[in-house]
Amino acid sequence: MADTTKDVPARLSSDTLFKHRNLPEQVADHIVLLLATGELQPGQRLFENDLCKQLGVSRVPVREALRLLQAQGVVKAEPNRGSFMNRFGSEEAKEFLTIRLSVEQIALKRLARVVKQDPTVLAPLDDIIQKMRQAHTIKDKLASCQADLAFHRTLIELSGSPVLLPIWNSISRGILVYFMQERQAYYDYNRSIADHAVLLDAIRKSDASELNAMIEKHIMATPVPHAE
Repeated sequence: MADTTKDVPARLSSDTLFKHRNLPEQVADHIVLLLATGELQPGQRLFENDLCKQLGVSRVPVREALRLLQAQGVVKAEPNRGSFMNRFGSEEAKEFLTIRLSVEQIALKRLARVVKQDPTVLAPLDDIIQKMRQAHTIKDKLASCQADLAFHRTLIELSGSPVLLPIWNSISRGILVYFMQERQAYYDYNRSIADHAVLLDAIRKSDASELNAMIEKHIMATPVPHAE
């Protein structure tokens, strides 16, 4: 495993990707970032000792992080063999997208009602689009994917649903990995920024039926990787 210890503090301190606090969650985030950036490969075995040394933590949070990632479909445990990064093929990608679409359609229906009462609640989404522009300026694909993920997580938060956010959190790490795999060869920063700006304008109009169709196009038009 590559030595990326020097990168850990910056990555674990980022608040644009996940908003978790406890140590196992941070370790899980770090493992996902390693996979998303290609420092870990799909199917690669994870060694607890390596992760402990790399992160400067004991085995307890590492084991808890691996169990968490297993529950979220990012890691798989094989009896008598250990833990391995999962491979996301076309079937898994479609499952992620379908779950994500259902969550966001419900969230947008709720958010449309919130916006009618107080349009200013959408200010955080404007800020995130600005982060997308900043990522474009420096051609930082990971930062752009993090901002993309933050945009959609924030719209779910703003919907005020106590049910949807835990569901989103359970799939968000897998979505980040999928984003990075999907955008590995080529990534159109301008199109991503424009798509999110158009979506935000539609949210401001609070037209639930228009939003329903728009978010479906936004999510389901995403290219799905072919299974190996």
